[in-house]
Amino acid sequence: MKFTSFEEALHICMTAAEGSPEQEAALAHCLETAPPDLRLMLARRLGAQDGHDCHSHECGCGCSGKGE
Repeated sequence: MKFTSFEEALHICMTAAEGSPEQEAALAHCLETAPPDLRLMLARRLGAQDGHDCHSHECGCGCSGKGE
């Protein structure tokens, strides 16, 4: 599924059926394209569950890779 913006994908995340393929695709897009401060907040709250330790290297999430 293709999205034209973060906002479009976010809207689909919030309105699609729970666990549906549409919601999963929209969620993945949101996680990839969220503004840096939101990505950092999500990474911290989710505990980097995808195996991405964003504080061990320069990851582009805005954390500077310094464990902040």
